Amino acid sequence: MGRPLNFQQIQVFKTVMETGTTTKAAIALNTTQPSISRKLADLQQAAGLQLFELHHGRLRPTREGRHLYQSVRKHFEGLEKIETVVGILRKSGAGVLRIGCTPTLATGLLPKVIDRFMQRFPGTFINLQTEATPQLEEHLRQELVDIALTTGTMDTALFQCTTIARSKAVCIVPHEHELARLPSVDLDMLQRYRLLLLNDSDSIVIRMRELLAEGGYPEDVAVETNSSITICALVAAGVGIGVVNPYVANTFSGQFAIKDLNPPIPVEVLLAQSITMAPSMLTKAFSEMLASP
Repeated sequence: MGRPLNFQQIQVFKTVMETGTTTKAAIALNTTQPSISRKLADLQQAAGLQLFELHHGRLRPTREGRHLYQSVRKHFEGLEKIETVVGILRKSGAGVLRIGCTPTLATGLLPKVIDRFMQRFPGTFINLQTEATPQLEEHLRQELVDIALTTGTMDTALFQCTTIARSKAVCIVPHEHELARLPSVDLDMLQRYRLLLLNDSDSIVIRMRELLAEGGYPEDVAVETNSSITICALVAAGVGIGVVNPYVANTFSGQFAIKDLNPPIPVEVLLAQSITMAPSMLTKAFSEMLASP
């Protein structure tokens, strides 16, 4: 039966796996190569496993070594997250506000609100994480963020959700495109042109495809992506036309023409909070600013 492992042995093992040699591991850990070799030998003896073998004068991990490394790496990732949180709290000053939101809202909605907020609460440390809606749900569930903002849908049974803004999806087209001359764009026009669309999981695309199907119109999708920002860049380059939320479109408005879409496709900005953790004063203040014009 093996003996309990200690943290130094595990750290040495992880570093050797990642650097490839005991010499490089010694440099990374600011120690000597003999010390690394000794701790590695102690680890293998304590574990009762052969984790490395010599191959042409170099250490080569065994299958057991690789399996152990995968487990060790996951635990170290957890420790790194803890260190990140500690660092955030250390910098907090008057307080911390942790915001999770989709990339398009971080680009098109939050900058002005954060500027107003920082003027009112200058000592606050803000941690802003941009993720897709499923990741935002997970972060909020684990209480890694105070609020989450998305134009997608979230589980109202798990989170306290409030609609803070309502708008409509827009069609973006290159300046020289024939649709750029029109005051607005009818949905049935889109099937005549090369479309750049978000993935099927996006609420705008789901509704758009429903409307196209109801009208019996085919799609000529040239590019599908998970990023509205990418669609904006492609439209600006003249690749095709796209349909996105107005927040990201307005951010890049000088690079293409923005047209209302008929029939309209609603876009709602959802603010979600934990139902198990009471909001802080900073969270309440930021939420009020988001809801106010």
